[in-house]
Amino acid sequence: MEYNNASDTGITQLLPRIDWNIRFFGAHKQTVSAGWSIPKELHHAFEILIVLDGVQETVLENGSFLLRKGDILLIPPGFEHTNTCISAGPMTYFCAHFDIDEPSLRMQMMKHGDWVYEPSHPYHSRLTACLECWIALLEEPGLSFTKVKLRAQVVLFELLEVLLDMQPADKQLSSLTSITAAKYAKEIADAIKRAFKKHTIAENAGQPEYTIHIQPIIASLGISPNYGLEVFQKIYHMSPRTYLSNLKLQEAKMLMQQPNISLHEISSRLGYKNLSHFSRQFKRWTGLSPSEYRKS
Repeated sequence: MEYNNASDTGITQLLPRIDWNIRFFGAHKQTVSAGWSIPKELHHAFEILIVLDGVQETVLENGSFLLRKGDILLIPPGFEHTNTCISAGPMTYFCAHFDIDEPSLRMQMMKHGDWVYEPSHPYHSRLTACLECWIALLEEPGLSFTKVKLRAQVVLFELLEVLLDMQPADKQLSSLTSITAAKYAKEIADAIKRAFKKHTIAENAGQPEYTIHIQPIIASLGISPNYGLEVFQKIYHMSPRTYLSNLKLQEAKMLMQQPNISLHEISSRLGYKNLSHFSRQFKRWTGLSPSEYRKS
């Protein structure tokens, strides 16, 4: 990027300021037996999956898809789906979950991405290369946990670049209205995230139950609450309350990966008055109790 400076004696080159939150919620490779199935689930993040061997049937809100060896599936946030192994024998797959809160890119990927990328798709090889890099991390011994996290994030940036390249040039958010709506939606998301993080830092463990109220947060930004709710739904395809629930769920999952933190402490950090209240909510989110999820 470049522009002429005020004296017109030269050119200044600038890289843009980056203010994105990009999250990688983990990935796994699994081999399942014929007839294996998962119950209907819904994620508030993107899910990308590749079938490495066998055949999978995925039922989404708008239809059913058969995925054979090498096929890639990209499910946007908020879509209920089920996966079933319909092979005569075992099936092996790899899947990952990720999200980005940059509104225009997120909106483009949700609106203009394909569901299934078969080997004949022009971007299939680039998508596969990213997924193979993640798979290689699972199979590379001796890497420290920190180095695995760094490399996984590098791959995620490469994947996002591929997904961006796939977007039609004429589908960019170009109107002033869309840009303004995206700006307000991101401000609201950031404010909700700050309010949530303020309560979940370790020093606040054991605090009494708290409630984060969405409309006062929107109003504190100088935005009409009703308009704020409308633009947030338009840009993120979910309500601010659902966005907050997603933050709680992802924070709970990350805390549960740390065995030195008790479920009681996790419940307290997330603002629940007792463990049973948190357990009921977590089971509504995932279909598993916190103890069952931690064991898995």
